[in-house]
Amino acid sequence: MVKVRPLEQKRLLATAGRHQIVTDRKIDDGGSDAGCTSGELLLVAIGSCTTGSVRNFLQESGLPTDGLEVNVEFEPSIRPSERDTIAIVIGLPAGVLAQQSDAILEAARGGGVVSRVLLGSHLVLRCQPV
Repeated sequence: MVKVRPLEQKRLLATAGRHQIVTDRKIDDGGSDAGCTSGELLLVAIGSCTTGSVRNFLQESGLPTDGLEVNVEFEPSIRPSERDTIAIVIGLPAGVLAQQSDAILEAARGGGVVSRVLLGSHLVLRCQPV
């Protein structure tokens, strides 16, 4: 479970187990840019899931992990009625990609966070007294 509580200004404090993360808004959005935005943290979760899954696949396949880099970003929709697309780009040396690109993509799709997003996990909102 992750708990999030408001701090001063636009900052929020997220607690996950024994770890804490401060989130904030960008300066031009009324924040002080003291931490990642919520959207950036979503991309961090997706990127770290992808990177870990691909790294594990490469190691189990006896392939090098040198040069592995995953970039994740929101790509704006061209239709106003649609949400952004989350684009995940897996960077690896050309030789590794030439041998295993389909298997690498499959490994990336199998990660916990990525598979939940791809399969359309349900989001439930509830209110409760504190």
